Amino acid sequence: MQRERNNLEVLSSQKDLEQFAPSYTPEVFTAEEKKYLAPFFSNIDKPVFIVENLPEEIIGALSAKYSRATESMRRTFLKEYVGPLIHPEASKNWNNLSETDKEEEIVNKNNFNNWVNFVNQYGGIETIVNVQRSRGFFEKWLVEFGDDSISEMGNIHLCIEGLSNVATKEIEDQRIGISPIEKSSRYVSFADRLPDGHFRYIVPGEIKGTPFEQSYRVIMDQLFTTYADLQAPYLEYIKELYPKGMDETDASFEKSRSAKRFDDLRDLLSFATLTNLGLSGNGRAYEYLINRLTEHPLGELRYWAGEISIELKRVTPSFIRRTETPMGIEIQNYSRGVRNLRDSISRELFGDRPEKKRDGWVKLINYSPEGEIDVLTAFIFAGKFSPNFGEVRKKVTEMSDGERNDIYSRIFAQRSLGKFNPGREDVRSKKPPRAFENSKYIFELWARGGDYRDLHRHRMLTQERQEFTTRYGYDLEKEVLESPFAGKVETALKMVEPLYEAMFTEYPDAAQYIATFGHIQHWCVDITAREMYYEGELRTGPQGRSHYRRLVQEMARQAVAVHPNLFKGMMIDLSDYSLSRRESEKWTDQKRKELGV
Repeated sequence: MQRERNNLEVLSSQKDLEQFAPSYTPEVFTAEEKKYLAPFFSNIDKPVFIVENLPEEIIGALSAKYSRATESMRRTFLKEYVGPLIHPEASKNWNNLSETDKEEEIVNKNNFNNWVNFVNQYGGIETIVNVQRSRGFFEKWLVEFGDDSISEMGNIHLCIEGLSNVATKEIEDQRIGISPIEKSSRYVSFADRLPDGHFRYIVPGEIKGTPFEQSYRVIMDQLFTTYADLQAPYLEYIKELYPKGMDETDASFEKSRSAKRFDDLRDLLSFATLTNLGLSGNGRAYEYLINRLTEHPLGELRYWAGEISIELKRVTPSFIRRTETPMGIEIQNYSRGVRNLRDSISRELFGDRPEKKRDGWVKLINYSPEGEIDVLTAFIFAGKFSPNFGEVRKKVTEMSDGERNDIYSRIFAQRSLGKFNPGREDVRSKKPPRAFENSKYIFELWARGGDYRDLHRHRMLTQERQEFTTRYGYDLEKEVLESPFAGKVETALKMVEPLYEAMFTEYPDAAQYIATFGHIQHWCVDITAREMYYEGELRTGPQGRSHYRRLVQEMARQAVAVHPNLFKGMMIDLSDYSLSRRESEKWTDQKRKELGV
């Protein structure tokens, strides 16, 4: 009974959590649209839903749209997949089709309608196959015997529309079993308003009805108003600053300058900004995610835990059944206890308001002292003719620096095979061998919140982040600071800081929402040499944002300084790309021409 009482403490009902839910107005669909949506989405009127009964490639394409699209996934599905199928005669190419092709299109339309009507009348595939048998199997082996690995065999595509950036970062912090994709703040405008007339931000439930709510809304509206008002004039400023080159088409010029505009102005967005998130993950990972979110101190995260759980119960109840068992509750209590203990120790050591100072941008705190030997030992150990690990390490240790350097050169030469003059783009998909994971580096990093969002996506490393704050101040792109709009941007950012301090006194967790993407955040990274290659070569490319490119360039420089042989094969792009998307859009434009699209 004690565990049941703990369950009530940890798992508040969704009704109790409604005050923490972001504003969400269900989309309006016609009766015909609902008919076509019902077989493919677990619901058509909630912010959390599961995509089903679709080929993986279509689900992948729909999810990828989150990175650039302004519309919801369900609306995109109707426009891009249902519409062309049920109204083939409306296509631009209809009159150019042969009679045979037209007949085939009509047959496809009728087959699709017959299938949709059947599913709507009789239910999904679970009404035909014996789904209860499989659920019984999982209940026996997963719940009774605790064989966690079998729940990794089922994959679920789950979407959340209208959650804050505080929430997305917490969800995306789960490294294993779930792959996320979210609406990009670098390429899509967030200036439009919600159906209720407000800008796209959440008012955290913790401050609703308190004296902070009105001040919070005023400052959020000021940030979003500044962001919206500057979009058109700042775009013209960027076009004048970076005029069209002879090697650019009109399309690549417009897209690259527009991307630069969003890239620079997104520093005005706060972590309260609402976005869309698509997840692809296995049952075991979702169970762990629900347990993590259920014990979170922020009400919004607990709300999403409940909504995710409700939706998964409708589709794959056996995968997450244990979140409400005594074991699941125990895990949730443990996670909360560890979080509280960490905060308690931190307060004991440093007080309620320690001074926060930025000590540069990148600091190498620690590294494997014999990393070059460790990597080479692991590499050779896996060879067919190698003896035990100790003997291999002894042989490698006894080598001269030149001998080890020669072996590293032979390893890196493999990445260059097949190319006469290989560059970064040619080799970065050829990852160094797994043995390179045997050397580690701990970096302490400071960067704008927006750039943290980009670098946070890397999974093959360990990150520990302090909560989002304004205490390290803010930083802006050179173009913004030199523009005629700098005063407006800085005024808006400075307005945030006093409110953050006031909120932190009473609601330290909720204060995170007010921090903007332009404010500097603080985290540390434990990264292997192998992942350093991947992140270094990917994130210094021409399409990367200038600020995080410099950050990763400095990480690479410091890693090379301590292990020159280990990193001499790493290709870091040190060129300056102030207009980050210019080369990428030119390349895309050329590819479209080659493909005839």
